[in-house]
Amino acid sequence: MVEFLNRYVSIEKESAYGTEPSGTPIYGEVDDESLGTTYDLMTRQDMSRPIAAKSVTGTERSEGDINLAIQVDDFVGNLLYSFFPQDNTSTAGAVHTHALKEPSLTDAAVGVYPSFTVRVGREEKEHTFTGMMTNSLSVSATVGEYAMMSVGFVGQRESATSALSTATFDGAALDALYFANGEVKFNDGTGAAAAAVASVKSFSLDVNLNRDTDNAYGIGNSTYSRAPPAQRREVSGTLEFNKVVYTSSLDEPTYDGLVASDGLAYNDGSNTVLSLKLLDEAGEDYILFEFRNVRFEAPEASVSGRDTNTMTVNFIGLYDDDLGCMKVTASGKQLSSSQYDA
Repeated sequence: MVEFLNRYVSIEKESAYGTEPSGTPIYGEVDDESLGTTYDLMTRQDMSRPIAAKSVTGTERSEGDINLAIQVDDFVGNLLYSFFPQDNTSTAGAVHTHALKEPSLTDAAVGVYPSFTVRVGREEKEHTFTGMMTNSLSVSATVGEYAMMSVGFVGQRESATSALSTATFDGAALDALYFANGEVKFNDGTGAAAAAVASVKSFSLDVNLNRDTDNAYGIGNSTYSRAPPAQRREVSGTLEFNKVVYTSSLDEPTYDGLVASDGLAYNDGSNTVLSLKLLDEAGEDYILFEFRNVRFEAPEASVSGRDTNTMTVNFIGLYDDDLGCMKVTASGKQLSSSQYDA
């Protein structure tokens, strides 16, 4: 038996929801996946028998997650685009930059969430999942580790298995981003964004689209007949500092500001107030996450005979009427020169 044979995950954008495309899949270097079909059984409970005698399959769907280290390739770019579906693409020499924003609130045709066909190679057969919509995004960066991404999908029931494909990984020439080359910046609204801080040792963010899967069904089809619509978008995150910040030198949130009666929020209506930039080892390719309106929660800080006095702060991302909530920029030589939303 040959080990590690034909294991892969690919995504391909659909032109119509649930219709499997026949173009060129994009393969990613994925750590693990848990995609699979689930369904509900409808079982008759008649009073004439001591045990149920009849059962049929009810609603069917697929769901699951993929986990991977973040690198600046089109696989990661398309995953980010699925949460930020307005893509403004530019080129400078060999470098292609994708500035990704949230859907438009004024034009229903601008920033439409895409659906994908996801294909998974599992050693002997390829498993195909159509109508897959991303639902949750988690990004984490910790000192001494690769920056990681987890993406949750929901979609139609799995198709029949098929022959394996030959995977050509989009980012084969790249390595993943890691926090040693990261930058965290704050802007409390008193001026321009300060320089990168050296006190943050981990950063995580979560985006949840809360898709309404119940209303993706229709009579005549046991699986989703339309894309599960996104509901209220939830954005949150956590910052872990290597010390308690009592005095701010680079616009960091201070302990006293966080525990004040009104709490602490950063939003000046015109600038990014919190950003995480992850760069490759050469300092050229990068992915930048920018927040425009942030509300911090109360800090967590404690000390003991074994533990250094550190501080952890949770936050939520709020909407700004002029800037939105978030913007994500991916820039690198391996990225496509074409817009993801084209």
